[in-house]
Amino acid sequence: MSSCWYRRLLWSGVHIPWVAAGLLAGNAALLQIPLSKPLLVLEATGAWVVYLLDRALNIGPEDLVNQPERVAWWRRQQKLLRGGLAIAGLLIGWAALHVQASTLVAGAGLGLIGLLYMLPGVRLKQWGIAKPILIAGTWSLGTTLLLPLEAGRALGANLWLLTGYRLLWILPNPLLADWPDRQGDRVAGIRTPAVRWNYKTLRNGALLLLLGALSIGLILIIRLGRAEAAIDLMGVLCSGMLIMASRAEPSEVQLIILDLLLCWPVFTMLALTLSRSL
Repeated sequence: MSSCWYRRLLWSGVHIPWVAAGLLAGNAALLQIPLSKPLLVLEATGAWVVYLLDRALNIGPEDLVNQPERVAWWRRQQKLLRGGLAIAGLLIGWAALHVQASTLVAGAGLGLIGLLYMLPGVRLKQWGIAKPILIAGTWSLGTTLLLPLEAGRALGANLWLLTGYRLLWILPNPLLADWPDRQGDRVAGIRTPAVRWNYKTLRNGALLLLLGALSIGLILIIRLGRAEAAIDLMGVLCSGMLIMASRAEPSEVQLIILDLLLCWPVFTMLALTLSRSL
């Protein structure tokens, strides 16, 4: 019963706004930019809307093989979907009235990129590595670029280092998330990295990406000149240790924890805020 409960909770995407908020808060602290509440609402809610539309409406033949319970659950939850989208629409509408025009345009552009899943005839999974890069790229840009745009700051080197750092940290998640779906993807003729590579190759690739994230993150922290910001690297290390622990293949719980670890930058924000108050 408990398994069904937490799986349905995750199917609803309730964790998505928290991941977006955690990344945005940590990035704001690292860039030393005040966190705008309307931007926080826009980011968190927008990410959830993209997730809802993808999970509830973008159902392919492979999903009937890979995730039949999730597909059936969403088909029974049309009221939840409509209600969630209605509430999200109100929140996005409020936030849109309180953010800069440049922020709104950039956010809408990133949201549309995230909605490429919805276009008729477009199957991003067919593009191999392009799909996880698009997902990770949208998340990393969305939680970094909009901060200086909203604050009217210049787009400096630290911003792009932070974006690259987040990209390499996030990218292993969508790569590994396709592993449990490889059977249905193979039947549907979809050549994701999880279909093309064995698990050892996929796992090693994910670990190399995290090693790259650590390298860029270390350069960023040296440039920032704030030793306490190194706590952010602990999140990358935790992700790496979790992936190293899954030698055979990742369990559903491990994949969930990998996603939740992306909230780690909240601790970065707390550490940096505390250091300024001492």
